[in-house]
Amino acid sequence: MEQIDKPDIVFYARSLYNGGVDRVVFNLAEEFLARGIRPLILVDRHNPYSPFKDLVPGGVPYEVLNAEGMIARVTKLRAFLRKTRPQAVMCTGFGFPNLCAILVRWIAGFQFRLMLTEHCFPSVDHDAAKPWQSRYWFFRLAHLLYPFADNIVAVSKGTANDLAKVISIDPRSITCIYNPIVSDALIESGSEPVDHPWFHDDSVPVVIAVGRLEHQKDFATLITAFARVRKQLRCRLMILGDGTERDMLTALIDRLGLADDVAMPGFAPNPHAYTAKASLLVLSSRFESLANVVIEAMALGTPVIATDCPSGPAEALDHGRFGKLVKVGDADMLADAMLEILQKRPAPVPQSWLEQFTTRASASRYLELLTPALR
Repeated sequence: MEQIDKPDIVFYARSLYNGGVDRVVFNLAEEFLARGIRPLILVDRHNPYSPFKDLVPGGVPYEVLNAEGMIARVTKLRAFLRKTRPQAVMCTGFGFPNLCAILVRWIAGFQFRLMLTEHCFPSVDHDAAKPWQSRYWFFRLAHLLYPFADNIVAVSKGTANDLAKVISIDPRSITCIYNPIVSDALIESGSEPVDHPWFHDDSVPVVIAVGRLEHQKDFATLITAFARVRKQLRCRLMILGDGTERDMLTALIDRLGLADDVAMPGFAPNPHAYTAKASLLVLSSRFESLANVVIEAMALGTPVIATDCPSGPAEALDHGRFGKLVKVGDADMLADAMLEILQKRPAPVPQSWLEQFTTRASASRYLELLTPALR
């Protein structure tokens, strides 16, 4: 293993793959670095299909263990941590890497603070798990091992309660810290130009959606709702992201005759520039832990509609105070909400509400828990 500068904190996960989680890690790493704390991002394996490797912040090392399976993870993680001797390790995913980190701390041969963070809604996996599947046994092992971490953090109150329920631990042992999302860098990225003709024509409003083209995001309902809106109001829909449902969604767009008014250009390194220039952002998900794109849109001054799914969107929008909430999978309700906002733009969200989602506030909360390791 080549020489690596000694980090103060290691962000550890299976890989870079999940846009929202990766951006949270990058934002925290940048904020820690600005405060004189040296971060390092460590993954079990490099995901060649993830575009996020190229977005790792400058000055933040990125290392790959090349580890598959429990034994390899434990062995290689222990060797890496013994070499670099960080003061703290923050697990940023969900699953067996977290359990490996707990085991490694017992056998590392030196002390470090261990924090587990939950960015997903675990009951979705828990309820679908079968006894012959590894994730079934993960939840049972998590019940035994999670309490040995120094801190367990969830990114929304709903996620915290859900995690406590599915692994049967005391909910008081889980701290809620909202994601580090709002920053000067976010606002600056929103002001960057967009090279797409739709954003050069102010006469036709553009609805934006951002996320992986997967079942969770339920873009089929959004496209169906948009078709109904399009019959009453000239508008366009752009969905930024990529995934396994691209062909299905393309076929739906063609079937509804929307090919000229719905665009799916794929992954955008800077989706904020699109969001800032859109007339409306819609989140149509079946479940979300917090829904970063909702908070990003609020900060950029773009109105929001979100499904009232478990559990983050309602928290982010203060239960409908700062954006419309609609039923999951209800295309008619979503279409009505879209028409209402496109015809009458609501007032911007006050900065006092957005403060709790700033990188500054979030990083300070994390550092409170990681003390005294990083002080």
